Amino acid sequence: QTKEIKLLRQLLRTDISEEREQLLIDAFTPRQGLLVEGTAANAAKAMDGELPEEEKAVPDVPPPDFINACKAVLLNFGNLSSDDDRGDLASRIKQIANEAEVVATRIYGKGMTLREQQDRAWKEQTTSIFDLETLEIDAERRGETAPWANENNDDILPGFDATGKMKIGGS
Repeated sequence: QTKEIKLLRQLLRTDISEEREQLLIDAFTPRQGLLVEGTAANAAKAMDGELPEEEKAVPDVPPPDFINACKAVLLNFGNLSSDDDRGDLASRIKQIANEAEVVATRIYGKGMTLREQQDRAWKEQTTSIFDLETLEIDAERRGETAPWANENNDDILPGFDATGKMKIGGS
């Protein structure tokens, strides 16, 4: 069972909104790791008396992963009803996902719209592939996809079919 599913199950058992919010804050807040990975490079640095490379602080449950877990549970079990007065599973998961979005926005800030991304590129008058990669990673971290991202990862250019021939007319 993944951390995302464990968190979702815990949130589904919690009826009080403030308690759910605190659980989400605890899960989404980036934490510095107590131990540094035991890689060969870090071991060699330790032998030389250097400090090992610090890892970037990461949350226990990244918000995009949690939202994807919510979507998966909705897709697989969204039609289940409940015998108690808390409502059906789909509405409860949607409520939790909304609360998670609020908490994630508070911690990480609001995502950029397509227009804001375009304005930023125009203002800086340059966009390297590294900038595009950074923007794409940031968008994924927020649970969004970059406008130029190919969700199917099929490397097919728009207007061309899978064989590389140009499509003309309708479908």
